[in-house]
Amino acid sequence: MPFDTSIAVELGHFVQDAYNIRGAAAPASFKLSDATYKLISVIYGDDQWDKVDGYVPFGFVAQSAAAPYAIVVSIRGTESIWDWMADAAFVRRACPVSGAPAGAETEDGFTTLFESLRVAPTQASAPLRTAVQTLLAGIGAANVGQVYVCGHSLGGALATLVAADLAGSRIVNSPVVYTLASPAVGEKTFASWCDGLVPDSYRICNAPDIVPTLPPPIFGYTHVEEAYQINSGAGTQCSLLCYHSLETYLHFLDPTVPLDPACAVQTAPSAPSAPAAS
Repeated sequence: MPFDTSIAVELGHFVQDAYNIRGAAAPASFKLSDATYKLISVIYGDDQWDKVDGYVPFGFVAQSAAAPYAIVVSIRGTESIWDWMADAAFVRRACPVSGAPAGAETEDGFTTLFESLRVAPTQASAPLRTAVQTLLAGIGAANVGQVYVCGHSLGGALATLVAADLAGSRIVNSPVVYTLASPAVGEKTFASWCDGLVPDSYRICNAPDIVPTLPPPIFGYTHVEEAYQINSGAGTQCSLLCYHSLETYLHFLDPTVPLDPACAVQTAPSAPSAPAAS
């Protein structure tokens, strides 16, 4: 399946929903921006960088209204990505994803958060993989059109791990993955295995955004394929936050999506014209 900008933008809006669901008074009753999809499960995770004890909403699993059903697994990023950048030692650990080959390693913090993903805010609740498996079994393979996995920033790294886990455990044969502003997830053994396992994977990066350049290759990290670059360049304020924001990514994929006003380049007012000579 080739890269499709319309799919990228649609999934980007689902990622925006994943950000909004965290602040919802009743996450399980959250209304998605696309009313043709229904919320199936809220995804919870335990973020070691967010200074909050316990599990918080990290995204959701949604299902389209009509067969062949589309399933969306959407995962948000976190403001604590900046804490990770400041504090991370970029330590790798053995990749726990189903079917990962010997020697495959992934970044320790991302991997720990991935392992925490649940469909209720307790360690004892079902892991995300089990929830997706149960959903697909209930629908029936013949009625499922496509499973999409998407995420922004740290959520992009999690989306990569989730997609590899679903494919490696043979719960989903060929998930389609779109990530925005994702850091690298693991080293070359993991990346090569993931590329072969999940060929329909697109990693959207903004040229001036620093997050997709991390962890540095000098630490042995390699990005999964396939990269799709945008460039907000002079079109946004010169700011790490603006370069990295989901709104910036969506705007430069689809100009009809508004740019955050705080990131818009301010145009200097024109000088008053001189009065005409009499």
